[in-house]
Amino acid sequence: MTLRIGQIALHSKDNKTLASFLSELLDMEISFSGEAVRLSNENFNIVIIEDQNMSGKNSMVIDFFTDSFDELQGLIQKVEFIKYRYRITFVTDEGKVLDDVKIHNVGHLHYFFLSDTDGRRWKFSYREANTPLVNPFVK
Repeated sequence: MTLRIGQIALHSKDNKTLASFLSELLDMEISFSGEAVRLSNENFNIVIIEDQNMSGKNSMVIDFFTDSFDELQGLIQKVEFIKYRYRITFVTDEGKVLDDVKIHNVGHLHYFFLSDTDGRRWKFSYREANTPLVNPFVK
């Protein structure tokens, strides 16, 4: 069986601000789909639905992998550039806020977390080639 991500549907208190942030961060095109905002690139789509009743507590984590450690570091530079405009924060594995980004290392896995404009956590990772996958939910 082969599975692909069709689209990721997110709820947001301010879908246009979140869409602007994610578009800039992930290099995605913005379009409008009724009341929702759609972000797209050749690999996947994100649909952002405005929801004023959205809970401030969001436990979902979306994990993206880069092809190299240099790309992971380049993404940090991009985030540093836009973090003040969107008031985003860097967070630890447990969700504690950090002043600056910190790349965490678990074996051959390098990653960092950040929170978006709704407090949703995003994880960006690089795994060195030919290394086993690490399950972060198993200690």
